[in-house]
Amino acid sequence: MELEGVAAMANSRTPARAGARGAVTWVTVAMVLGLAAAGYLAVVFGPAYVLHYEVKQVVRDYGNRAVKNPNDAELLQDMVQKIRSLHSTAGVNDAGRPVRTPTVDIRVQDVAWERSADPPSLHVAFEYPRTLELPWLDRTVEQTFRVDLTMDLAKPDWGPSR
Repeated sequence: MELEGVAAMANSRTPARAGARGAVTWVTVAMVLGLAAAGYLAVVFGPAYVLHYEVKQVVRDYGNRAVKNPNDAELLQDMVQKIRSLHSTAGVNDAGRPVRTPTVDIRVQDVAWERSADPPSLHVAFEYPRTLELPWLDRTVEQTFRVDLTMDLAKPDWGPSR
């Protein structure tokens, strides 16, 4: 009879104890808050860093083109146009009309394009500002992105051609 009472008590529902399976602890709350903060930062800063990566890829592409094309003025002009066309931001002009402006608004004179002969290399450097809006906080953050790449322009020697 005494065993029946113990079995009945074991089967009855009791409130969750601290550390019991399924209980919410401070560690769980901290992890959820950390994941929420990481998600928020990824949504706010992720697109800006993805665009910065794309800008650096365009610079690398034009560095590769510079191996065969010695016309630096043409390459620089085309690179700036390509970077300006990557992404645009909606805005309003002085007359109140909607306009699209390049997100990365650089000019040819903003870019340092230096080709050297020994060793053959190309150094490209510039920086551009980005204004990032923080949702739910009604604030903006000014972030300056820098591109500073030195690329090898030596033509590869793949051995005798067949």
